[in-house]
Amino acid sequence: MPQVAPPFRSARIFTPNSIDINTNIGEGFGPYRIEGESDMLPYVTSANIACGAHAGDPVLMDTALEEARYYGLSLGAHIGYPDLAGFGRREIHLPANELRASILYQLGALSGLAKTLGFEISQVRPHGFLYRQMCHDVRVAVTVARACYEFDRWLVLIGPAGPNLLQAGEKAGIRVAGEAWVDRVYDNSGNLLPHTHSKAILTDPREILSQAAQLINSGTVTAQDGSKLKIDFQTVHLHARVSQAKYVAEQIRMMVPEARALTSEPFAVDEYDRFPLAYSE
Repeated sequence: MPQVAPPFRSARIFTPNSIDINTNIGEGFGPYRIEGESDMLPYVTSANIACGAHAGDPVLMDTALEEARYYGLSLGAHIGYPDLAGFGRREIHLPANELRASILYQLGALSGLAKTLGFEISQVRPHGFLYRQMCHDVRVAVTVARACYEFDRWLVLIGPAGPNLLQAGEKAGIRVAGEAWVDRVYDNSGNLLPHTHSKAILTDPREILSQAAQLINSGTVTAQDGSKLKIDFQTVHLHARVSQAKYVAEQIRMMVPEARALTSEPFAVDEYDRFPLAYSE
């Protein structure tokens, strides 16, 4: 009897005819707050709460959870390197076991508070340098994905759209969602320009909305060199630091009237796919 090849498996989450719009909240610490975070919440479908590593503290997390519940948003964990002083943007290189432990610690902290409100984490979104590393180092991307899987295999891992994110999801057995940015500039390889680049961030609301419309309507973005790139994304990221953030958020939500939060199911992988990747311990 002839053998039938198994169907191609993809960790990419299925989002028919819609996308998620996500934002970050609770990214202050102690008395310090990020202005305008709450203004974004009526226009998004999911909120990622800082878990105390790059930003956030227990009181801020608790307040952010109340806000997310009030607006009926899907709950995300916003994880990063333990770097409050550098807001998680400085270069930090942890061995895989330390990165795994840090991620599980952050997820556990948010999950513990969320359960008191009847909430469960639905998605995980890395921050800052950890997010950037996932673009360039598949070993880091797989480590993040596997930690998420260990915590809850129903989670969706949000990350930079591209092959590393898909490979990480397929190695770990977890669903992933590629993310598009409306106010960040891309290079001709489809990666975000680093924050230190002089042209990394769009500041004119008209340019931001133009990039958003291009992404949403055609799935493409114009790179810094003028080339047009296809971006395979399932969620769009907005944040309170965008110029005229509330107005921009309102306009983008009007572009996606049927926006929906990400939902997932476990993604099975074969045992032979779980081979360890070389990564210094």
